[in-house]
Amino acid sequence: MEQLRITCARDRLIGAPPAAAVDPSTLVGTWLNYEPSSRGIYRVLITGSRGALAVRILGAGSPEPVDWGEAPAEAFAGDVASEEAVGWKAVYELEGRRTMILSYLNKRLLVVDAYTIFRDESGRSSYFSRDHFYLQ
Repeated sequence: MEQLRITCARDRLIGAPPAAAVDPSTLVGTWLNYEPSSRGIYRVLITGSRGALAVRILGAGSPEPVDWGEAPAEAFAGDVASEEAVGWKAVYELEGRRTMILSYLNKRLLVVDAYTIFRDESGRSSYFSRDHFYLQ
């Protein structure tokens, strides 16, 4: 069987390849949830430079947001010839659960998808959530 090298047109590199690392500067900053009453993620803080990206998530909580801590993240460009980051992924291991965060920019809006799997035998269902953020 022939190895699958290209699955869609954006996988094909035309012209010179970009720099080795994706530039995350379009993602860096403090992002606030558009929905203040969200029960999900309250705030996302992103730091980084070319080749290194870190994310700190604050979950909705009372009386204060819950700090998930900082996690390394991986930046993604929009296609194989681009250097500008348009999304990222990170994984959090938190007290009996694993949450995978996948995020992308959509017209100056940061869309954050969280996939949570419980590993503590609590009987809780794995779940998906989506929140939208603006740059503070």
